[in-house]
Amino acid sequence: MSITSGRGWLLAVLAVAVIGAGVVIEAQKPVSPAPPPVAFDRYHSPQEANAALITINKANPAATALHRIATSPGGIDLTVLEIGPDVGKKIRKRPAMFVVANMEGVLPLSSEAALSLADRVLADASATKSLTWFILPNGNPDAATRYFRKPLIADERNASKWNDDMDDQVDEDGPDDLDGNGLVTEMRVKDPAGEWMSVEGEPRLMRKADPAKGEKGVYKLYSEGTDNDGDGDYNEDGPGGANIGITFPHLFHPWTATGGRWPGSEPETFGIMKFAIDHPEIAMTFAFGATNMCLQPPAGGRQGSFDATAIKIPEQMASRFGADPGRTYTMKEIVELIRPLAPPGFEITEGIVASFLGLGAVVNPMDEDLKFYKELSDKYKEFLKAGKLDGKRLDPPQPKDGSFELWSYYHLGVPTFTMDLWTLPEVKSDEKEKTGITPESLEAMTSDAFVALGETKIAAFLKEVGAPDSIKPAMLLEGVKSGKMTPKQMAGMLKQMPKPKDTTGADPKQKALLAFSDKELQGKGYVNWTPYKHPTLGDVELGGMVPFADTTPPASMVKTLLDGQVPWVLKLAERLPRLSILKSDVQPKGAGIYAVTVWVENAGYLPFPTAMGKKNLHVPPAVVTLATKDNLKGVTFLSGKKRTTINAIDGGRSVKLEWLVQAPAVPGFEVVLESANAGVDVKFMNLAGGPGGAK
Repeated sequence: MSITSGRGWLLAVLAVAVIGAGVVIEAQKPVSPAPPPVAFDRYHSPQEANAALITINKANPAATALHRIATSPGGIDLTVLEIGPDVGKKIRKRPAMFVVANMEGVLPLSSEAALSLADRVLADASATKSLTWFILPNGNPDAATRYFRKPLIADERNASKWNDDMDDQVDEDGPDDLDGNGLVTEMRVKDPAGEWMSVEGEPRLMRKADPAKGEKGVYKLYSEGTDNDGDGDYNEDGPGGANIGITFPHLFHPWTATGGRWPGSEPETFGIMKFAIDHPEIAMTFAFGATNMCLQPPAGGRQGSFDATAIKIPEQMASRFGADPGRTYTMKEIVELIRPLAPPGFEITEGIVASFLGLGAVVNPMDEDLKFYKELSDKYKEFLKAGKLDGKRLDPPQPKDGSFELWSYYHLGVPTFTMDLWTLPEVKSDEKEKTGITPESLEAMTSDAFVALGETKIAAFLKEVGAPDSIKPAMLLEGVKSGKMTPKQMAGMLKQMPKPKDTTGADPKQKALLAFSDKELQGKGYVNWTPYKHPTLGDVELGGMVPFADTTPPASMVKTLLDGQVPWVLKLAERLPRLSILKSDVQPKGAGIYAVTVWVENAGYLPFPTAMGKKNLHVPPAVVTLATKDNLKGVTFLSGKKRTTINAIDGGRSVKLEWLVQAPAVPGFEVVLESANAGVDVKFMNLAGGPGGAK
């Protein structure tokens, strides 16, 4: 597979990663005895999930294959199950879906969803008729194993060694189960310098004191444990290194406690990225995990390194483009300036311009892509409603910087979706709506309509959404009036902000967990505060949220949740771009000259490629080739080329290609359509009088 120079940096990162981690990528052969089939009545460890994949492969050897793409620092294989008609073939003609799960390692339900999807794909012949499936049930198996161990602790880090406190020891001071209840919760200790206090009316919950309201903190909070290394800090250097869910290149944050040494530094991350790059047939990615891009379209509002509406061209370049270095240009204006200077056949894109001018990475989803995300989100909500799974629930978070889903969308350029499967039911608030404004209604609002709201109503809205005090109504009004900001941009920024606390100060998630625990878990989701004599802190209280209780529903709910949501992935797969030769025609013009016309259509719903794919140029163009049995011997192209590229076709649209050829002794042409991830097609045209049949 050839890699463009624009992606060379990624291969360099991968090369460093594989040398540093010592990872070997190879096909995995089933060697252990086949376990019984998976029953979705409990959660399965990463080892059990891998064993289930072996069982599936043994039962379906012709239709499936296993790929061990990495081994975690804890010694657990990351195994991808391949299902489809291209198994074992060197040349792959069909597009593929790449499905990953549990990148965070603390969401066992997501791994169950991946196994459930594998079952459904194998049971539905239509799902693999023209599509390959790659399914990875555990992207972060080291962290995932903690759900199946005692004491129970939710920790997203893998088993790599990491010196969090930068002393002369590694992983020496982690949390401890002091009271022996099998759970690692929290400790609260009364301290004059404490920042925390009990929530009024619900002493089990804690909140930070607000000095602006004259409140004084009572407690300091720690995770449950002791100061094992005697440095005065508690649980600051526990076992584990990196959270695989934030170790991918896009918006990667260096020098963090859980992000790894560099993008792709972990064997798990490296293996996943290499597998995706080695399989250009991947047309869509899907992640079962913490976010839900099926329910909520990806939000904009990230502050990028440049403003695409106000770009200054450096003076040394401006003269070459006929531009004014003293003014600003939009990205589209610069593309139009440069386009006439490009050599024939070279397409100038916004991505090329951004790279050429050194403007930085794209950080917000493309408007053209948001259209299909929003339409599919509406359809997904209808799907949930039909399955009676549309109850009020806490909003899932947006994807984290450095996540698989951001890397997949922004770097691979393919449609990327996620599903979180379950969040805590929403607790009804006693506070009534004051403004009726939401980030969604703000997004659709015109600038004039926003200005008409006035400072008072805007101030009330900012309070409702928990905006920082530094954001003032007058500042927003001035920004909108001057054209520096639009309501749509404002809505994107608000969606990125954490949800506000409720009127009592309790964190909405903790409040929802407490309600769910009391109602559905017989109180087992929350540990009441209990006195404990700590060896160094003295009198403390142990209690708080039970690990995993806020993300992992009881096993009795698993099958219902999977049956009601996993089938949506199959429906998304039906919407992939599908390129084919719609029609072909040949007309004799005399003297052995023929006019050849071919129409290529995208019969799918989604565009080929996405707008992001057009920008980053990762998805290769489709290629239409005219060929003959004797390799075009005696054929002269008077117009057009032997190989013609198609850079883009929107869903449900077609493009027309034309050639004028001189072929006095050729009986016909074979028209070959090839694309890396949108299908192939072949037709034969008889020069004696029109198109032939499909070959």
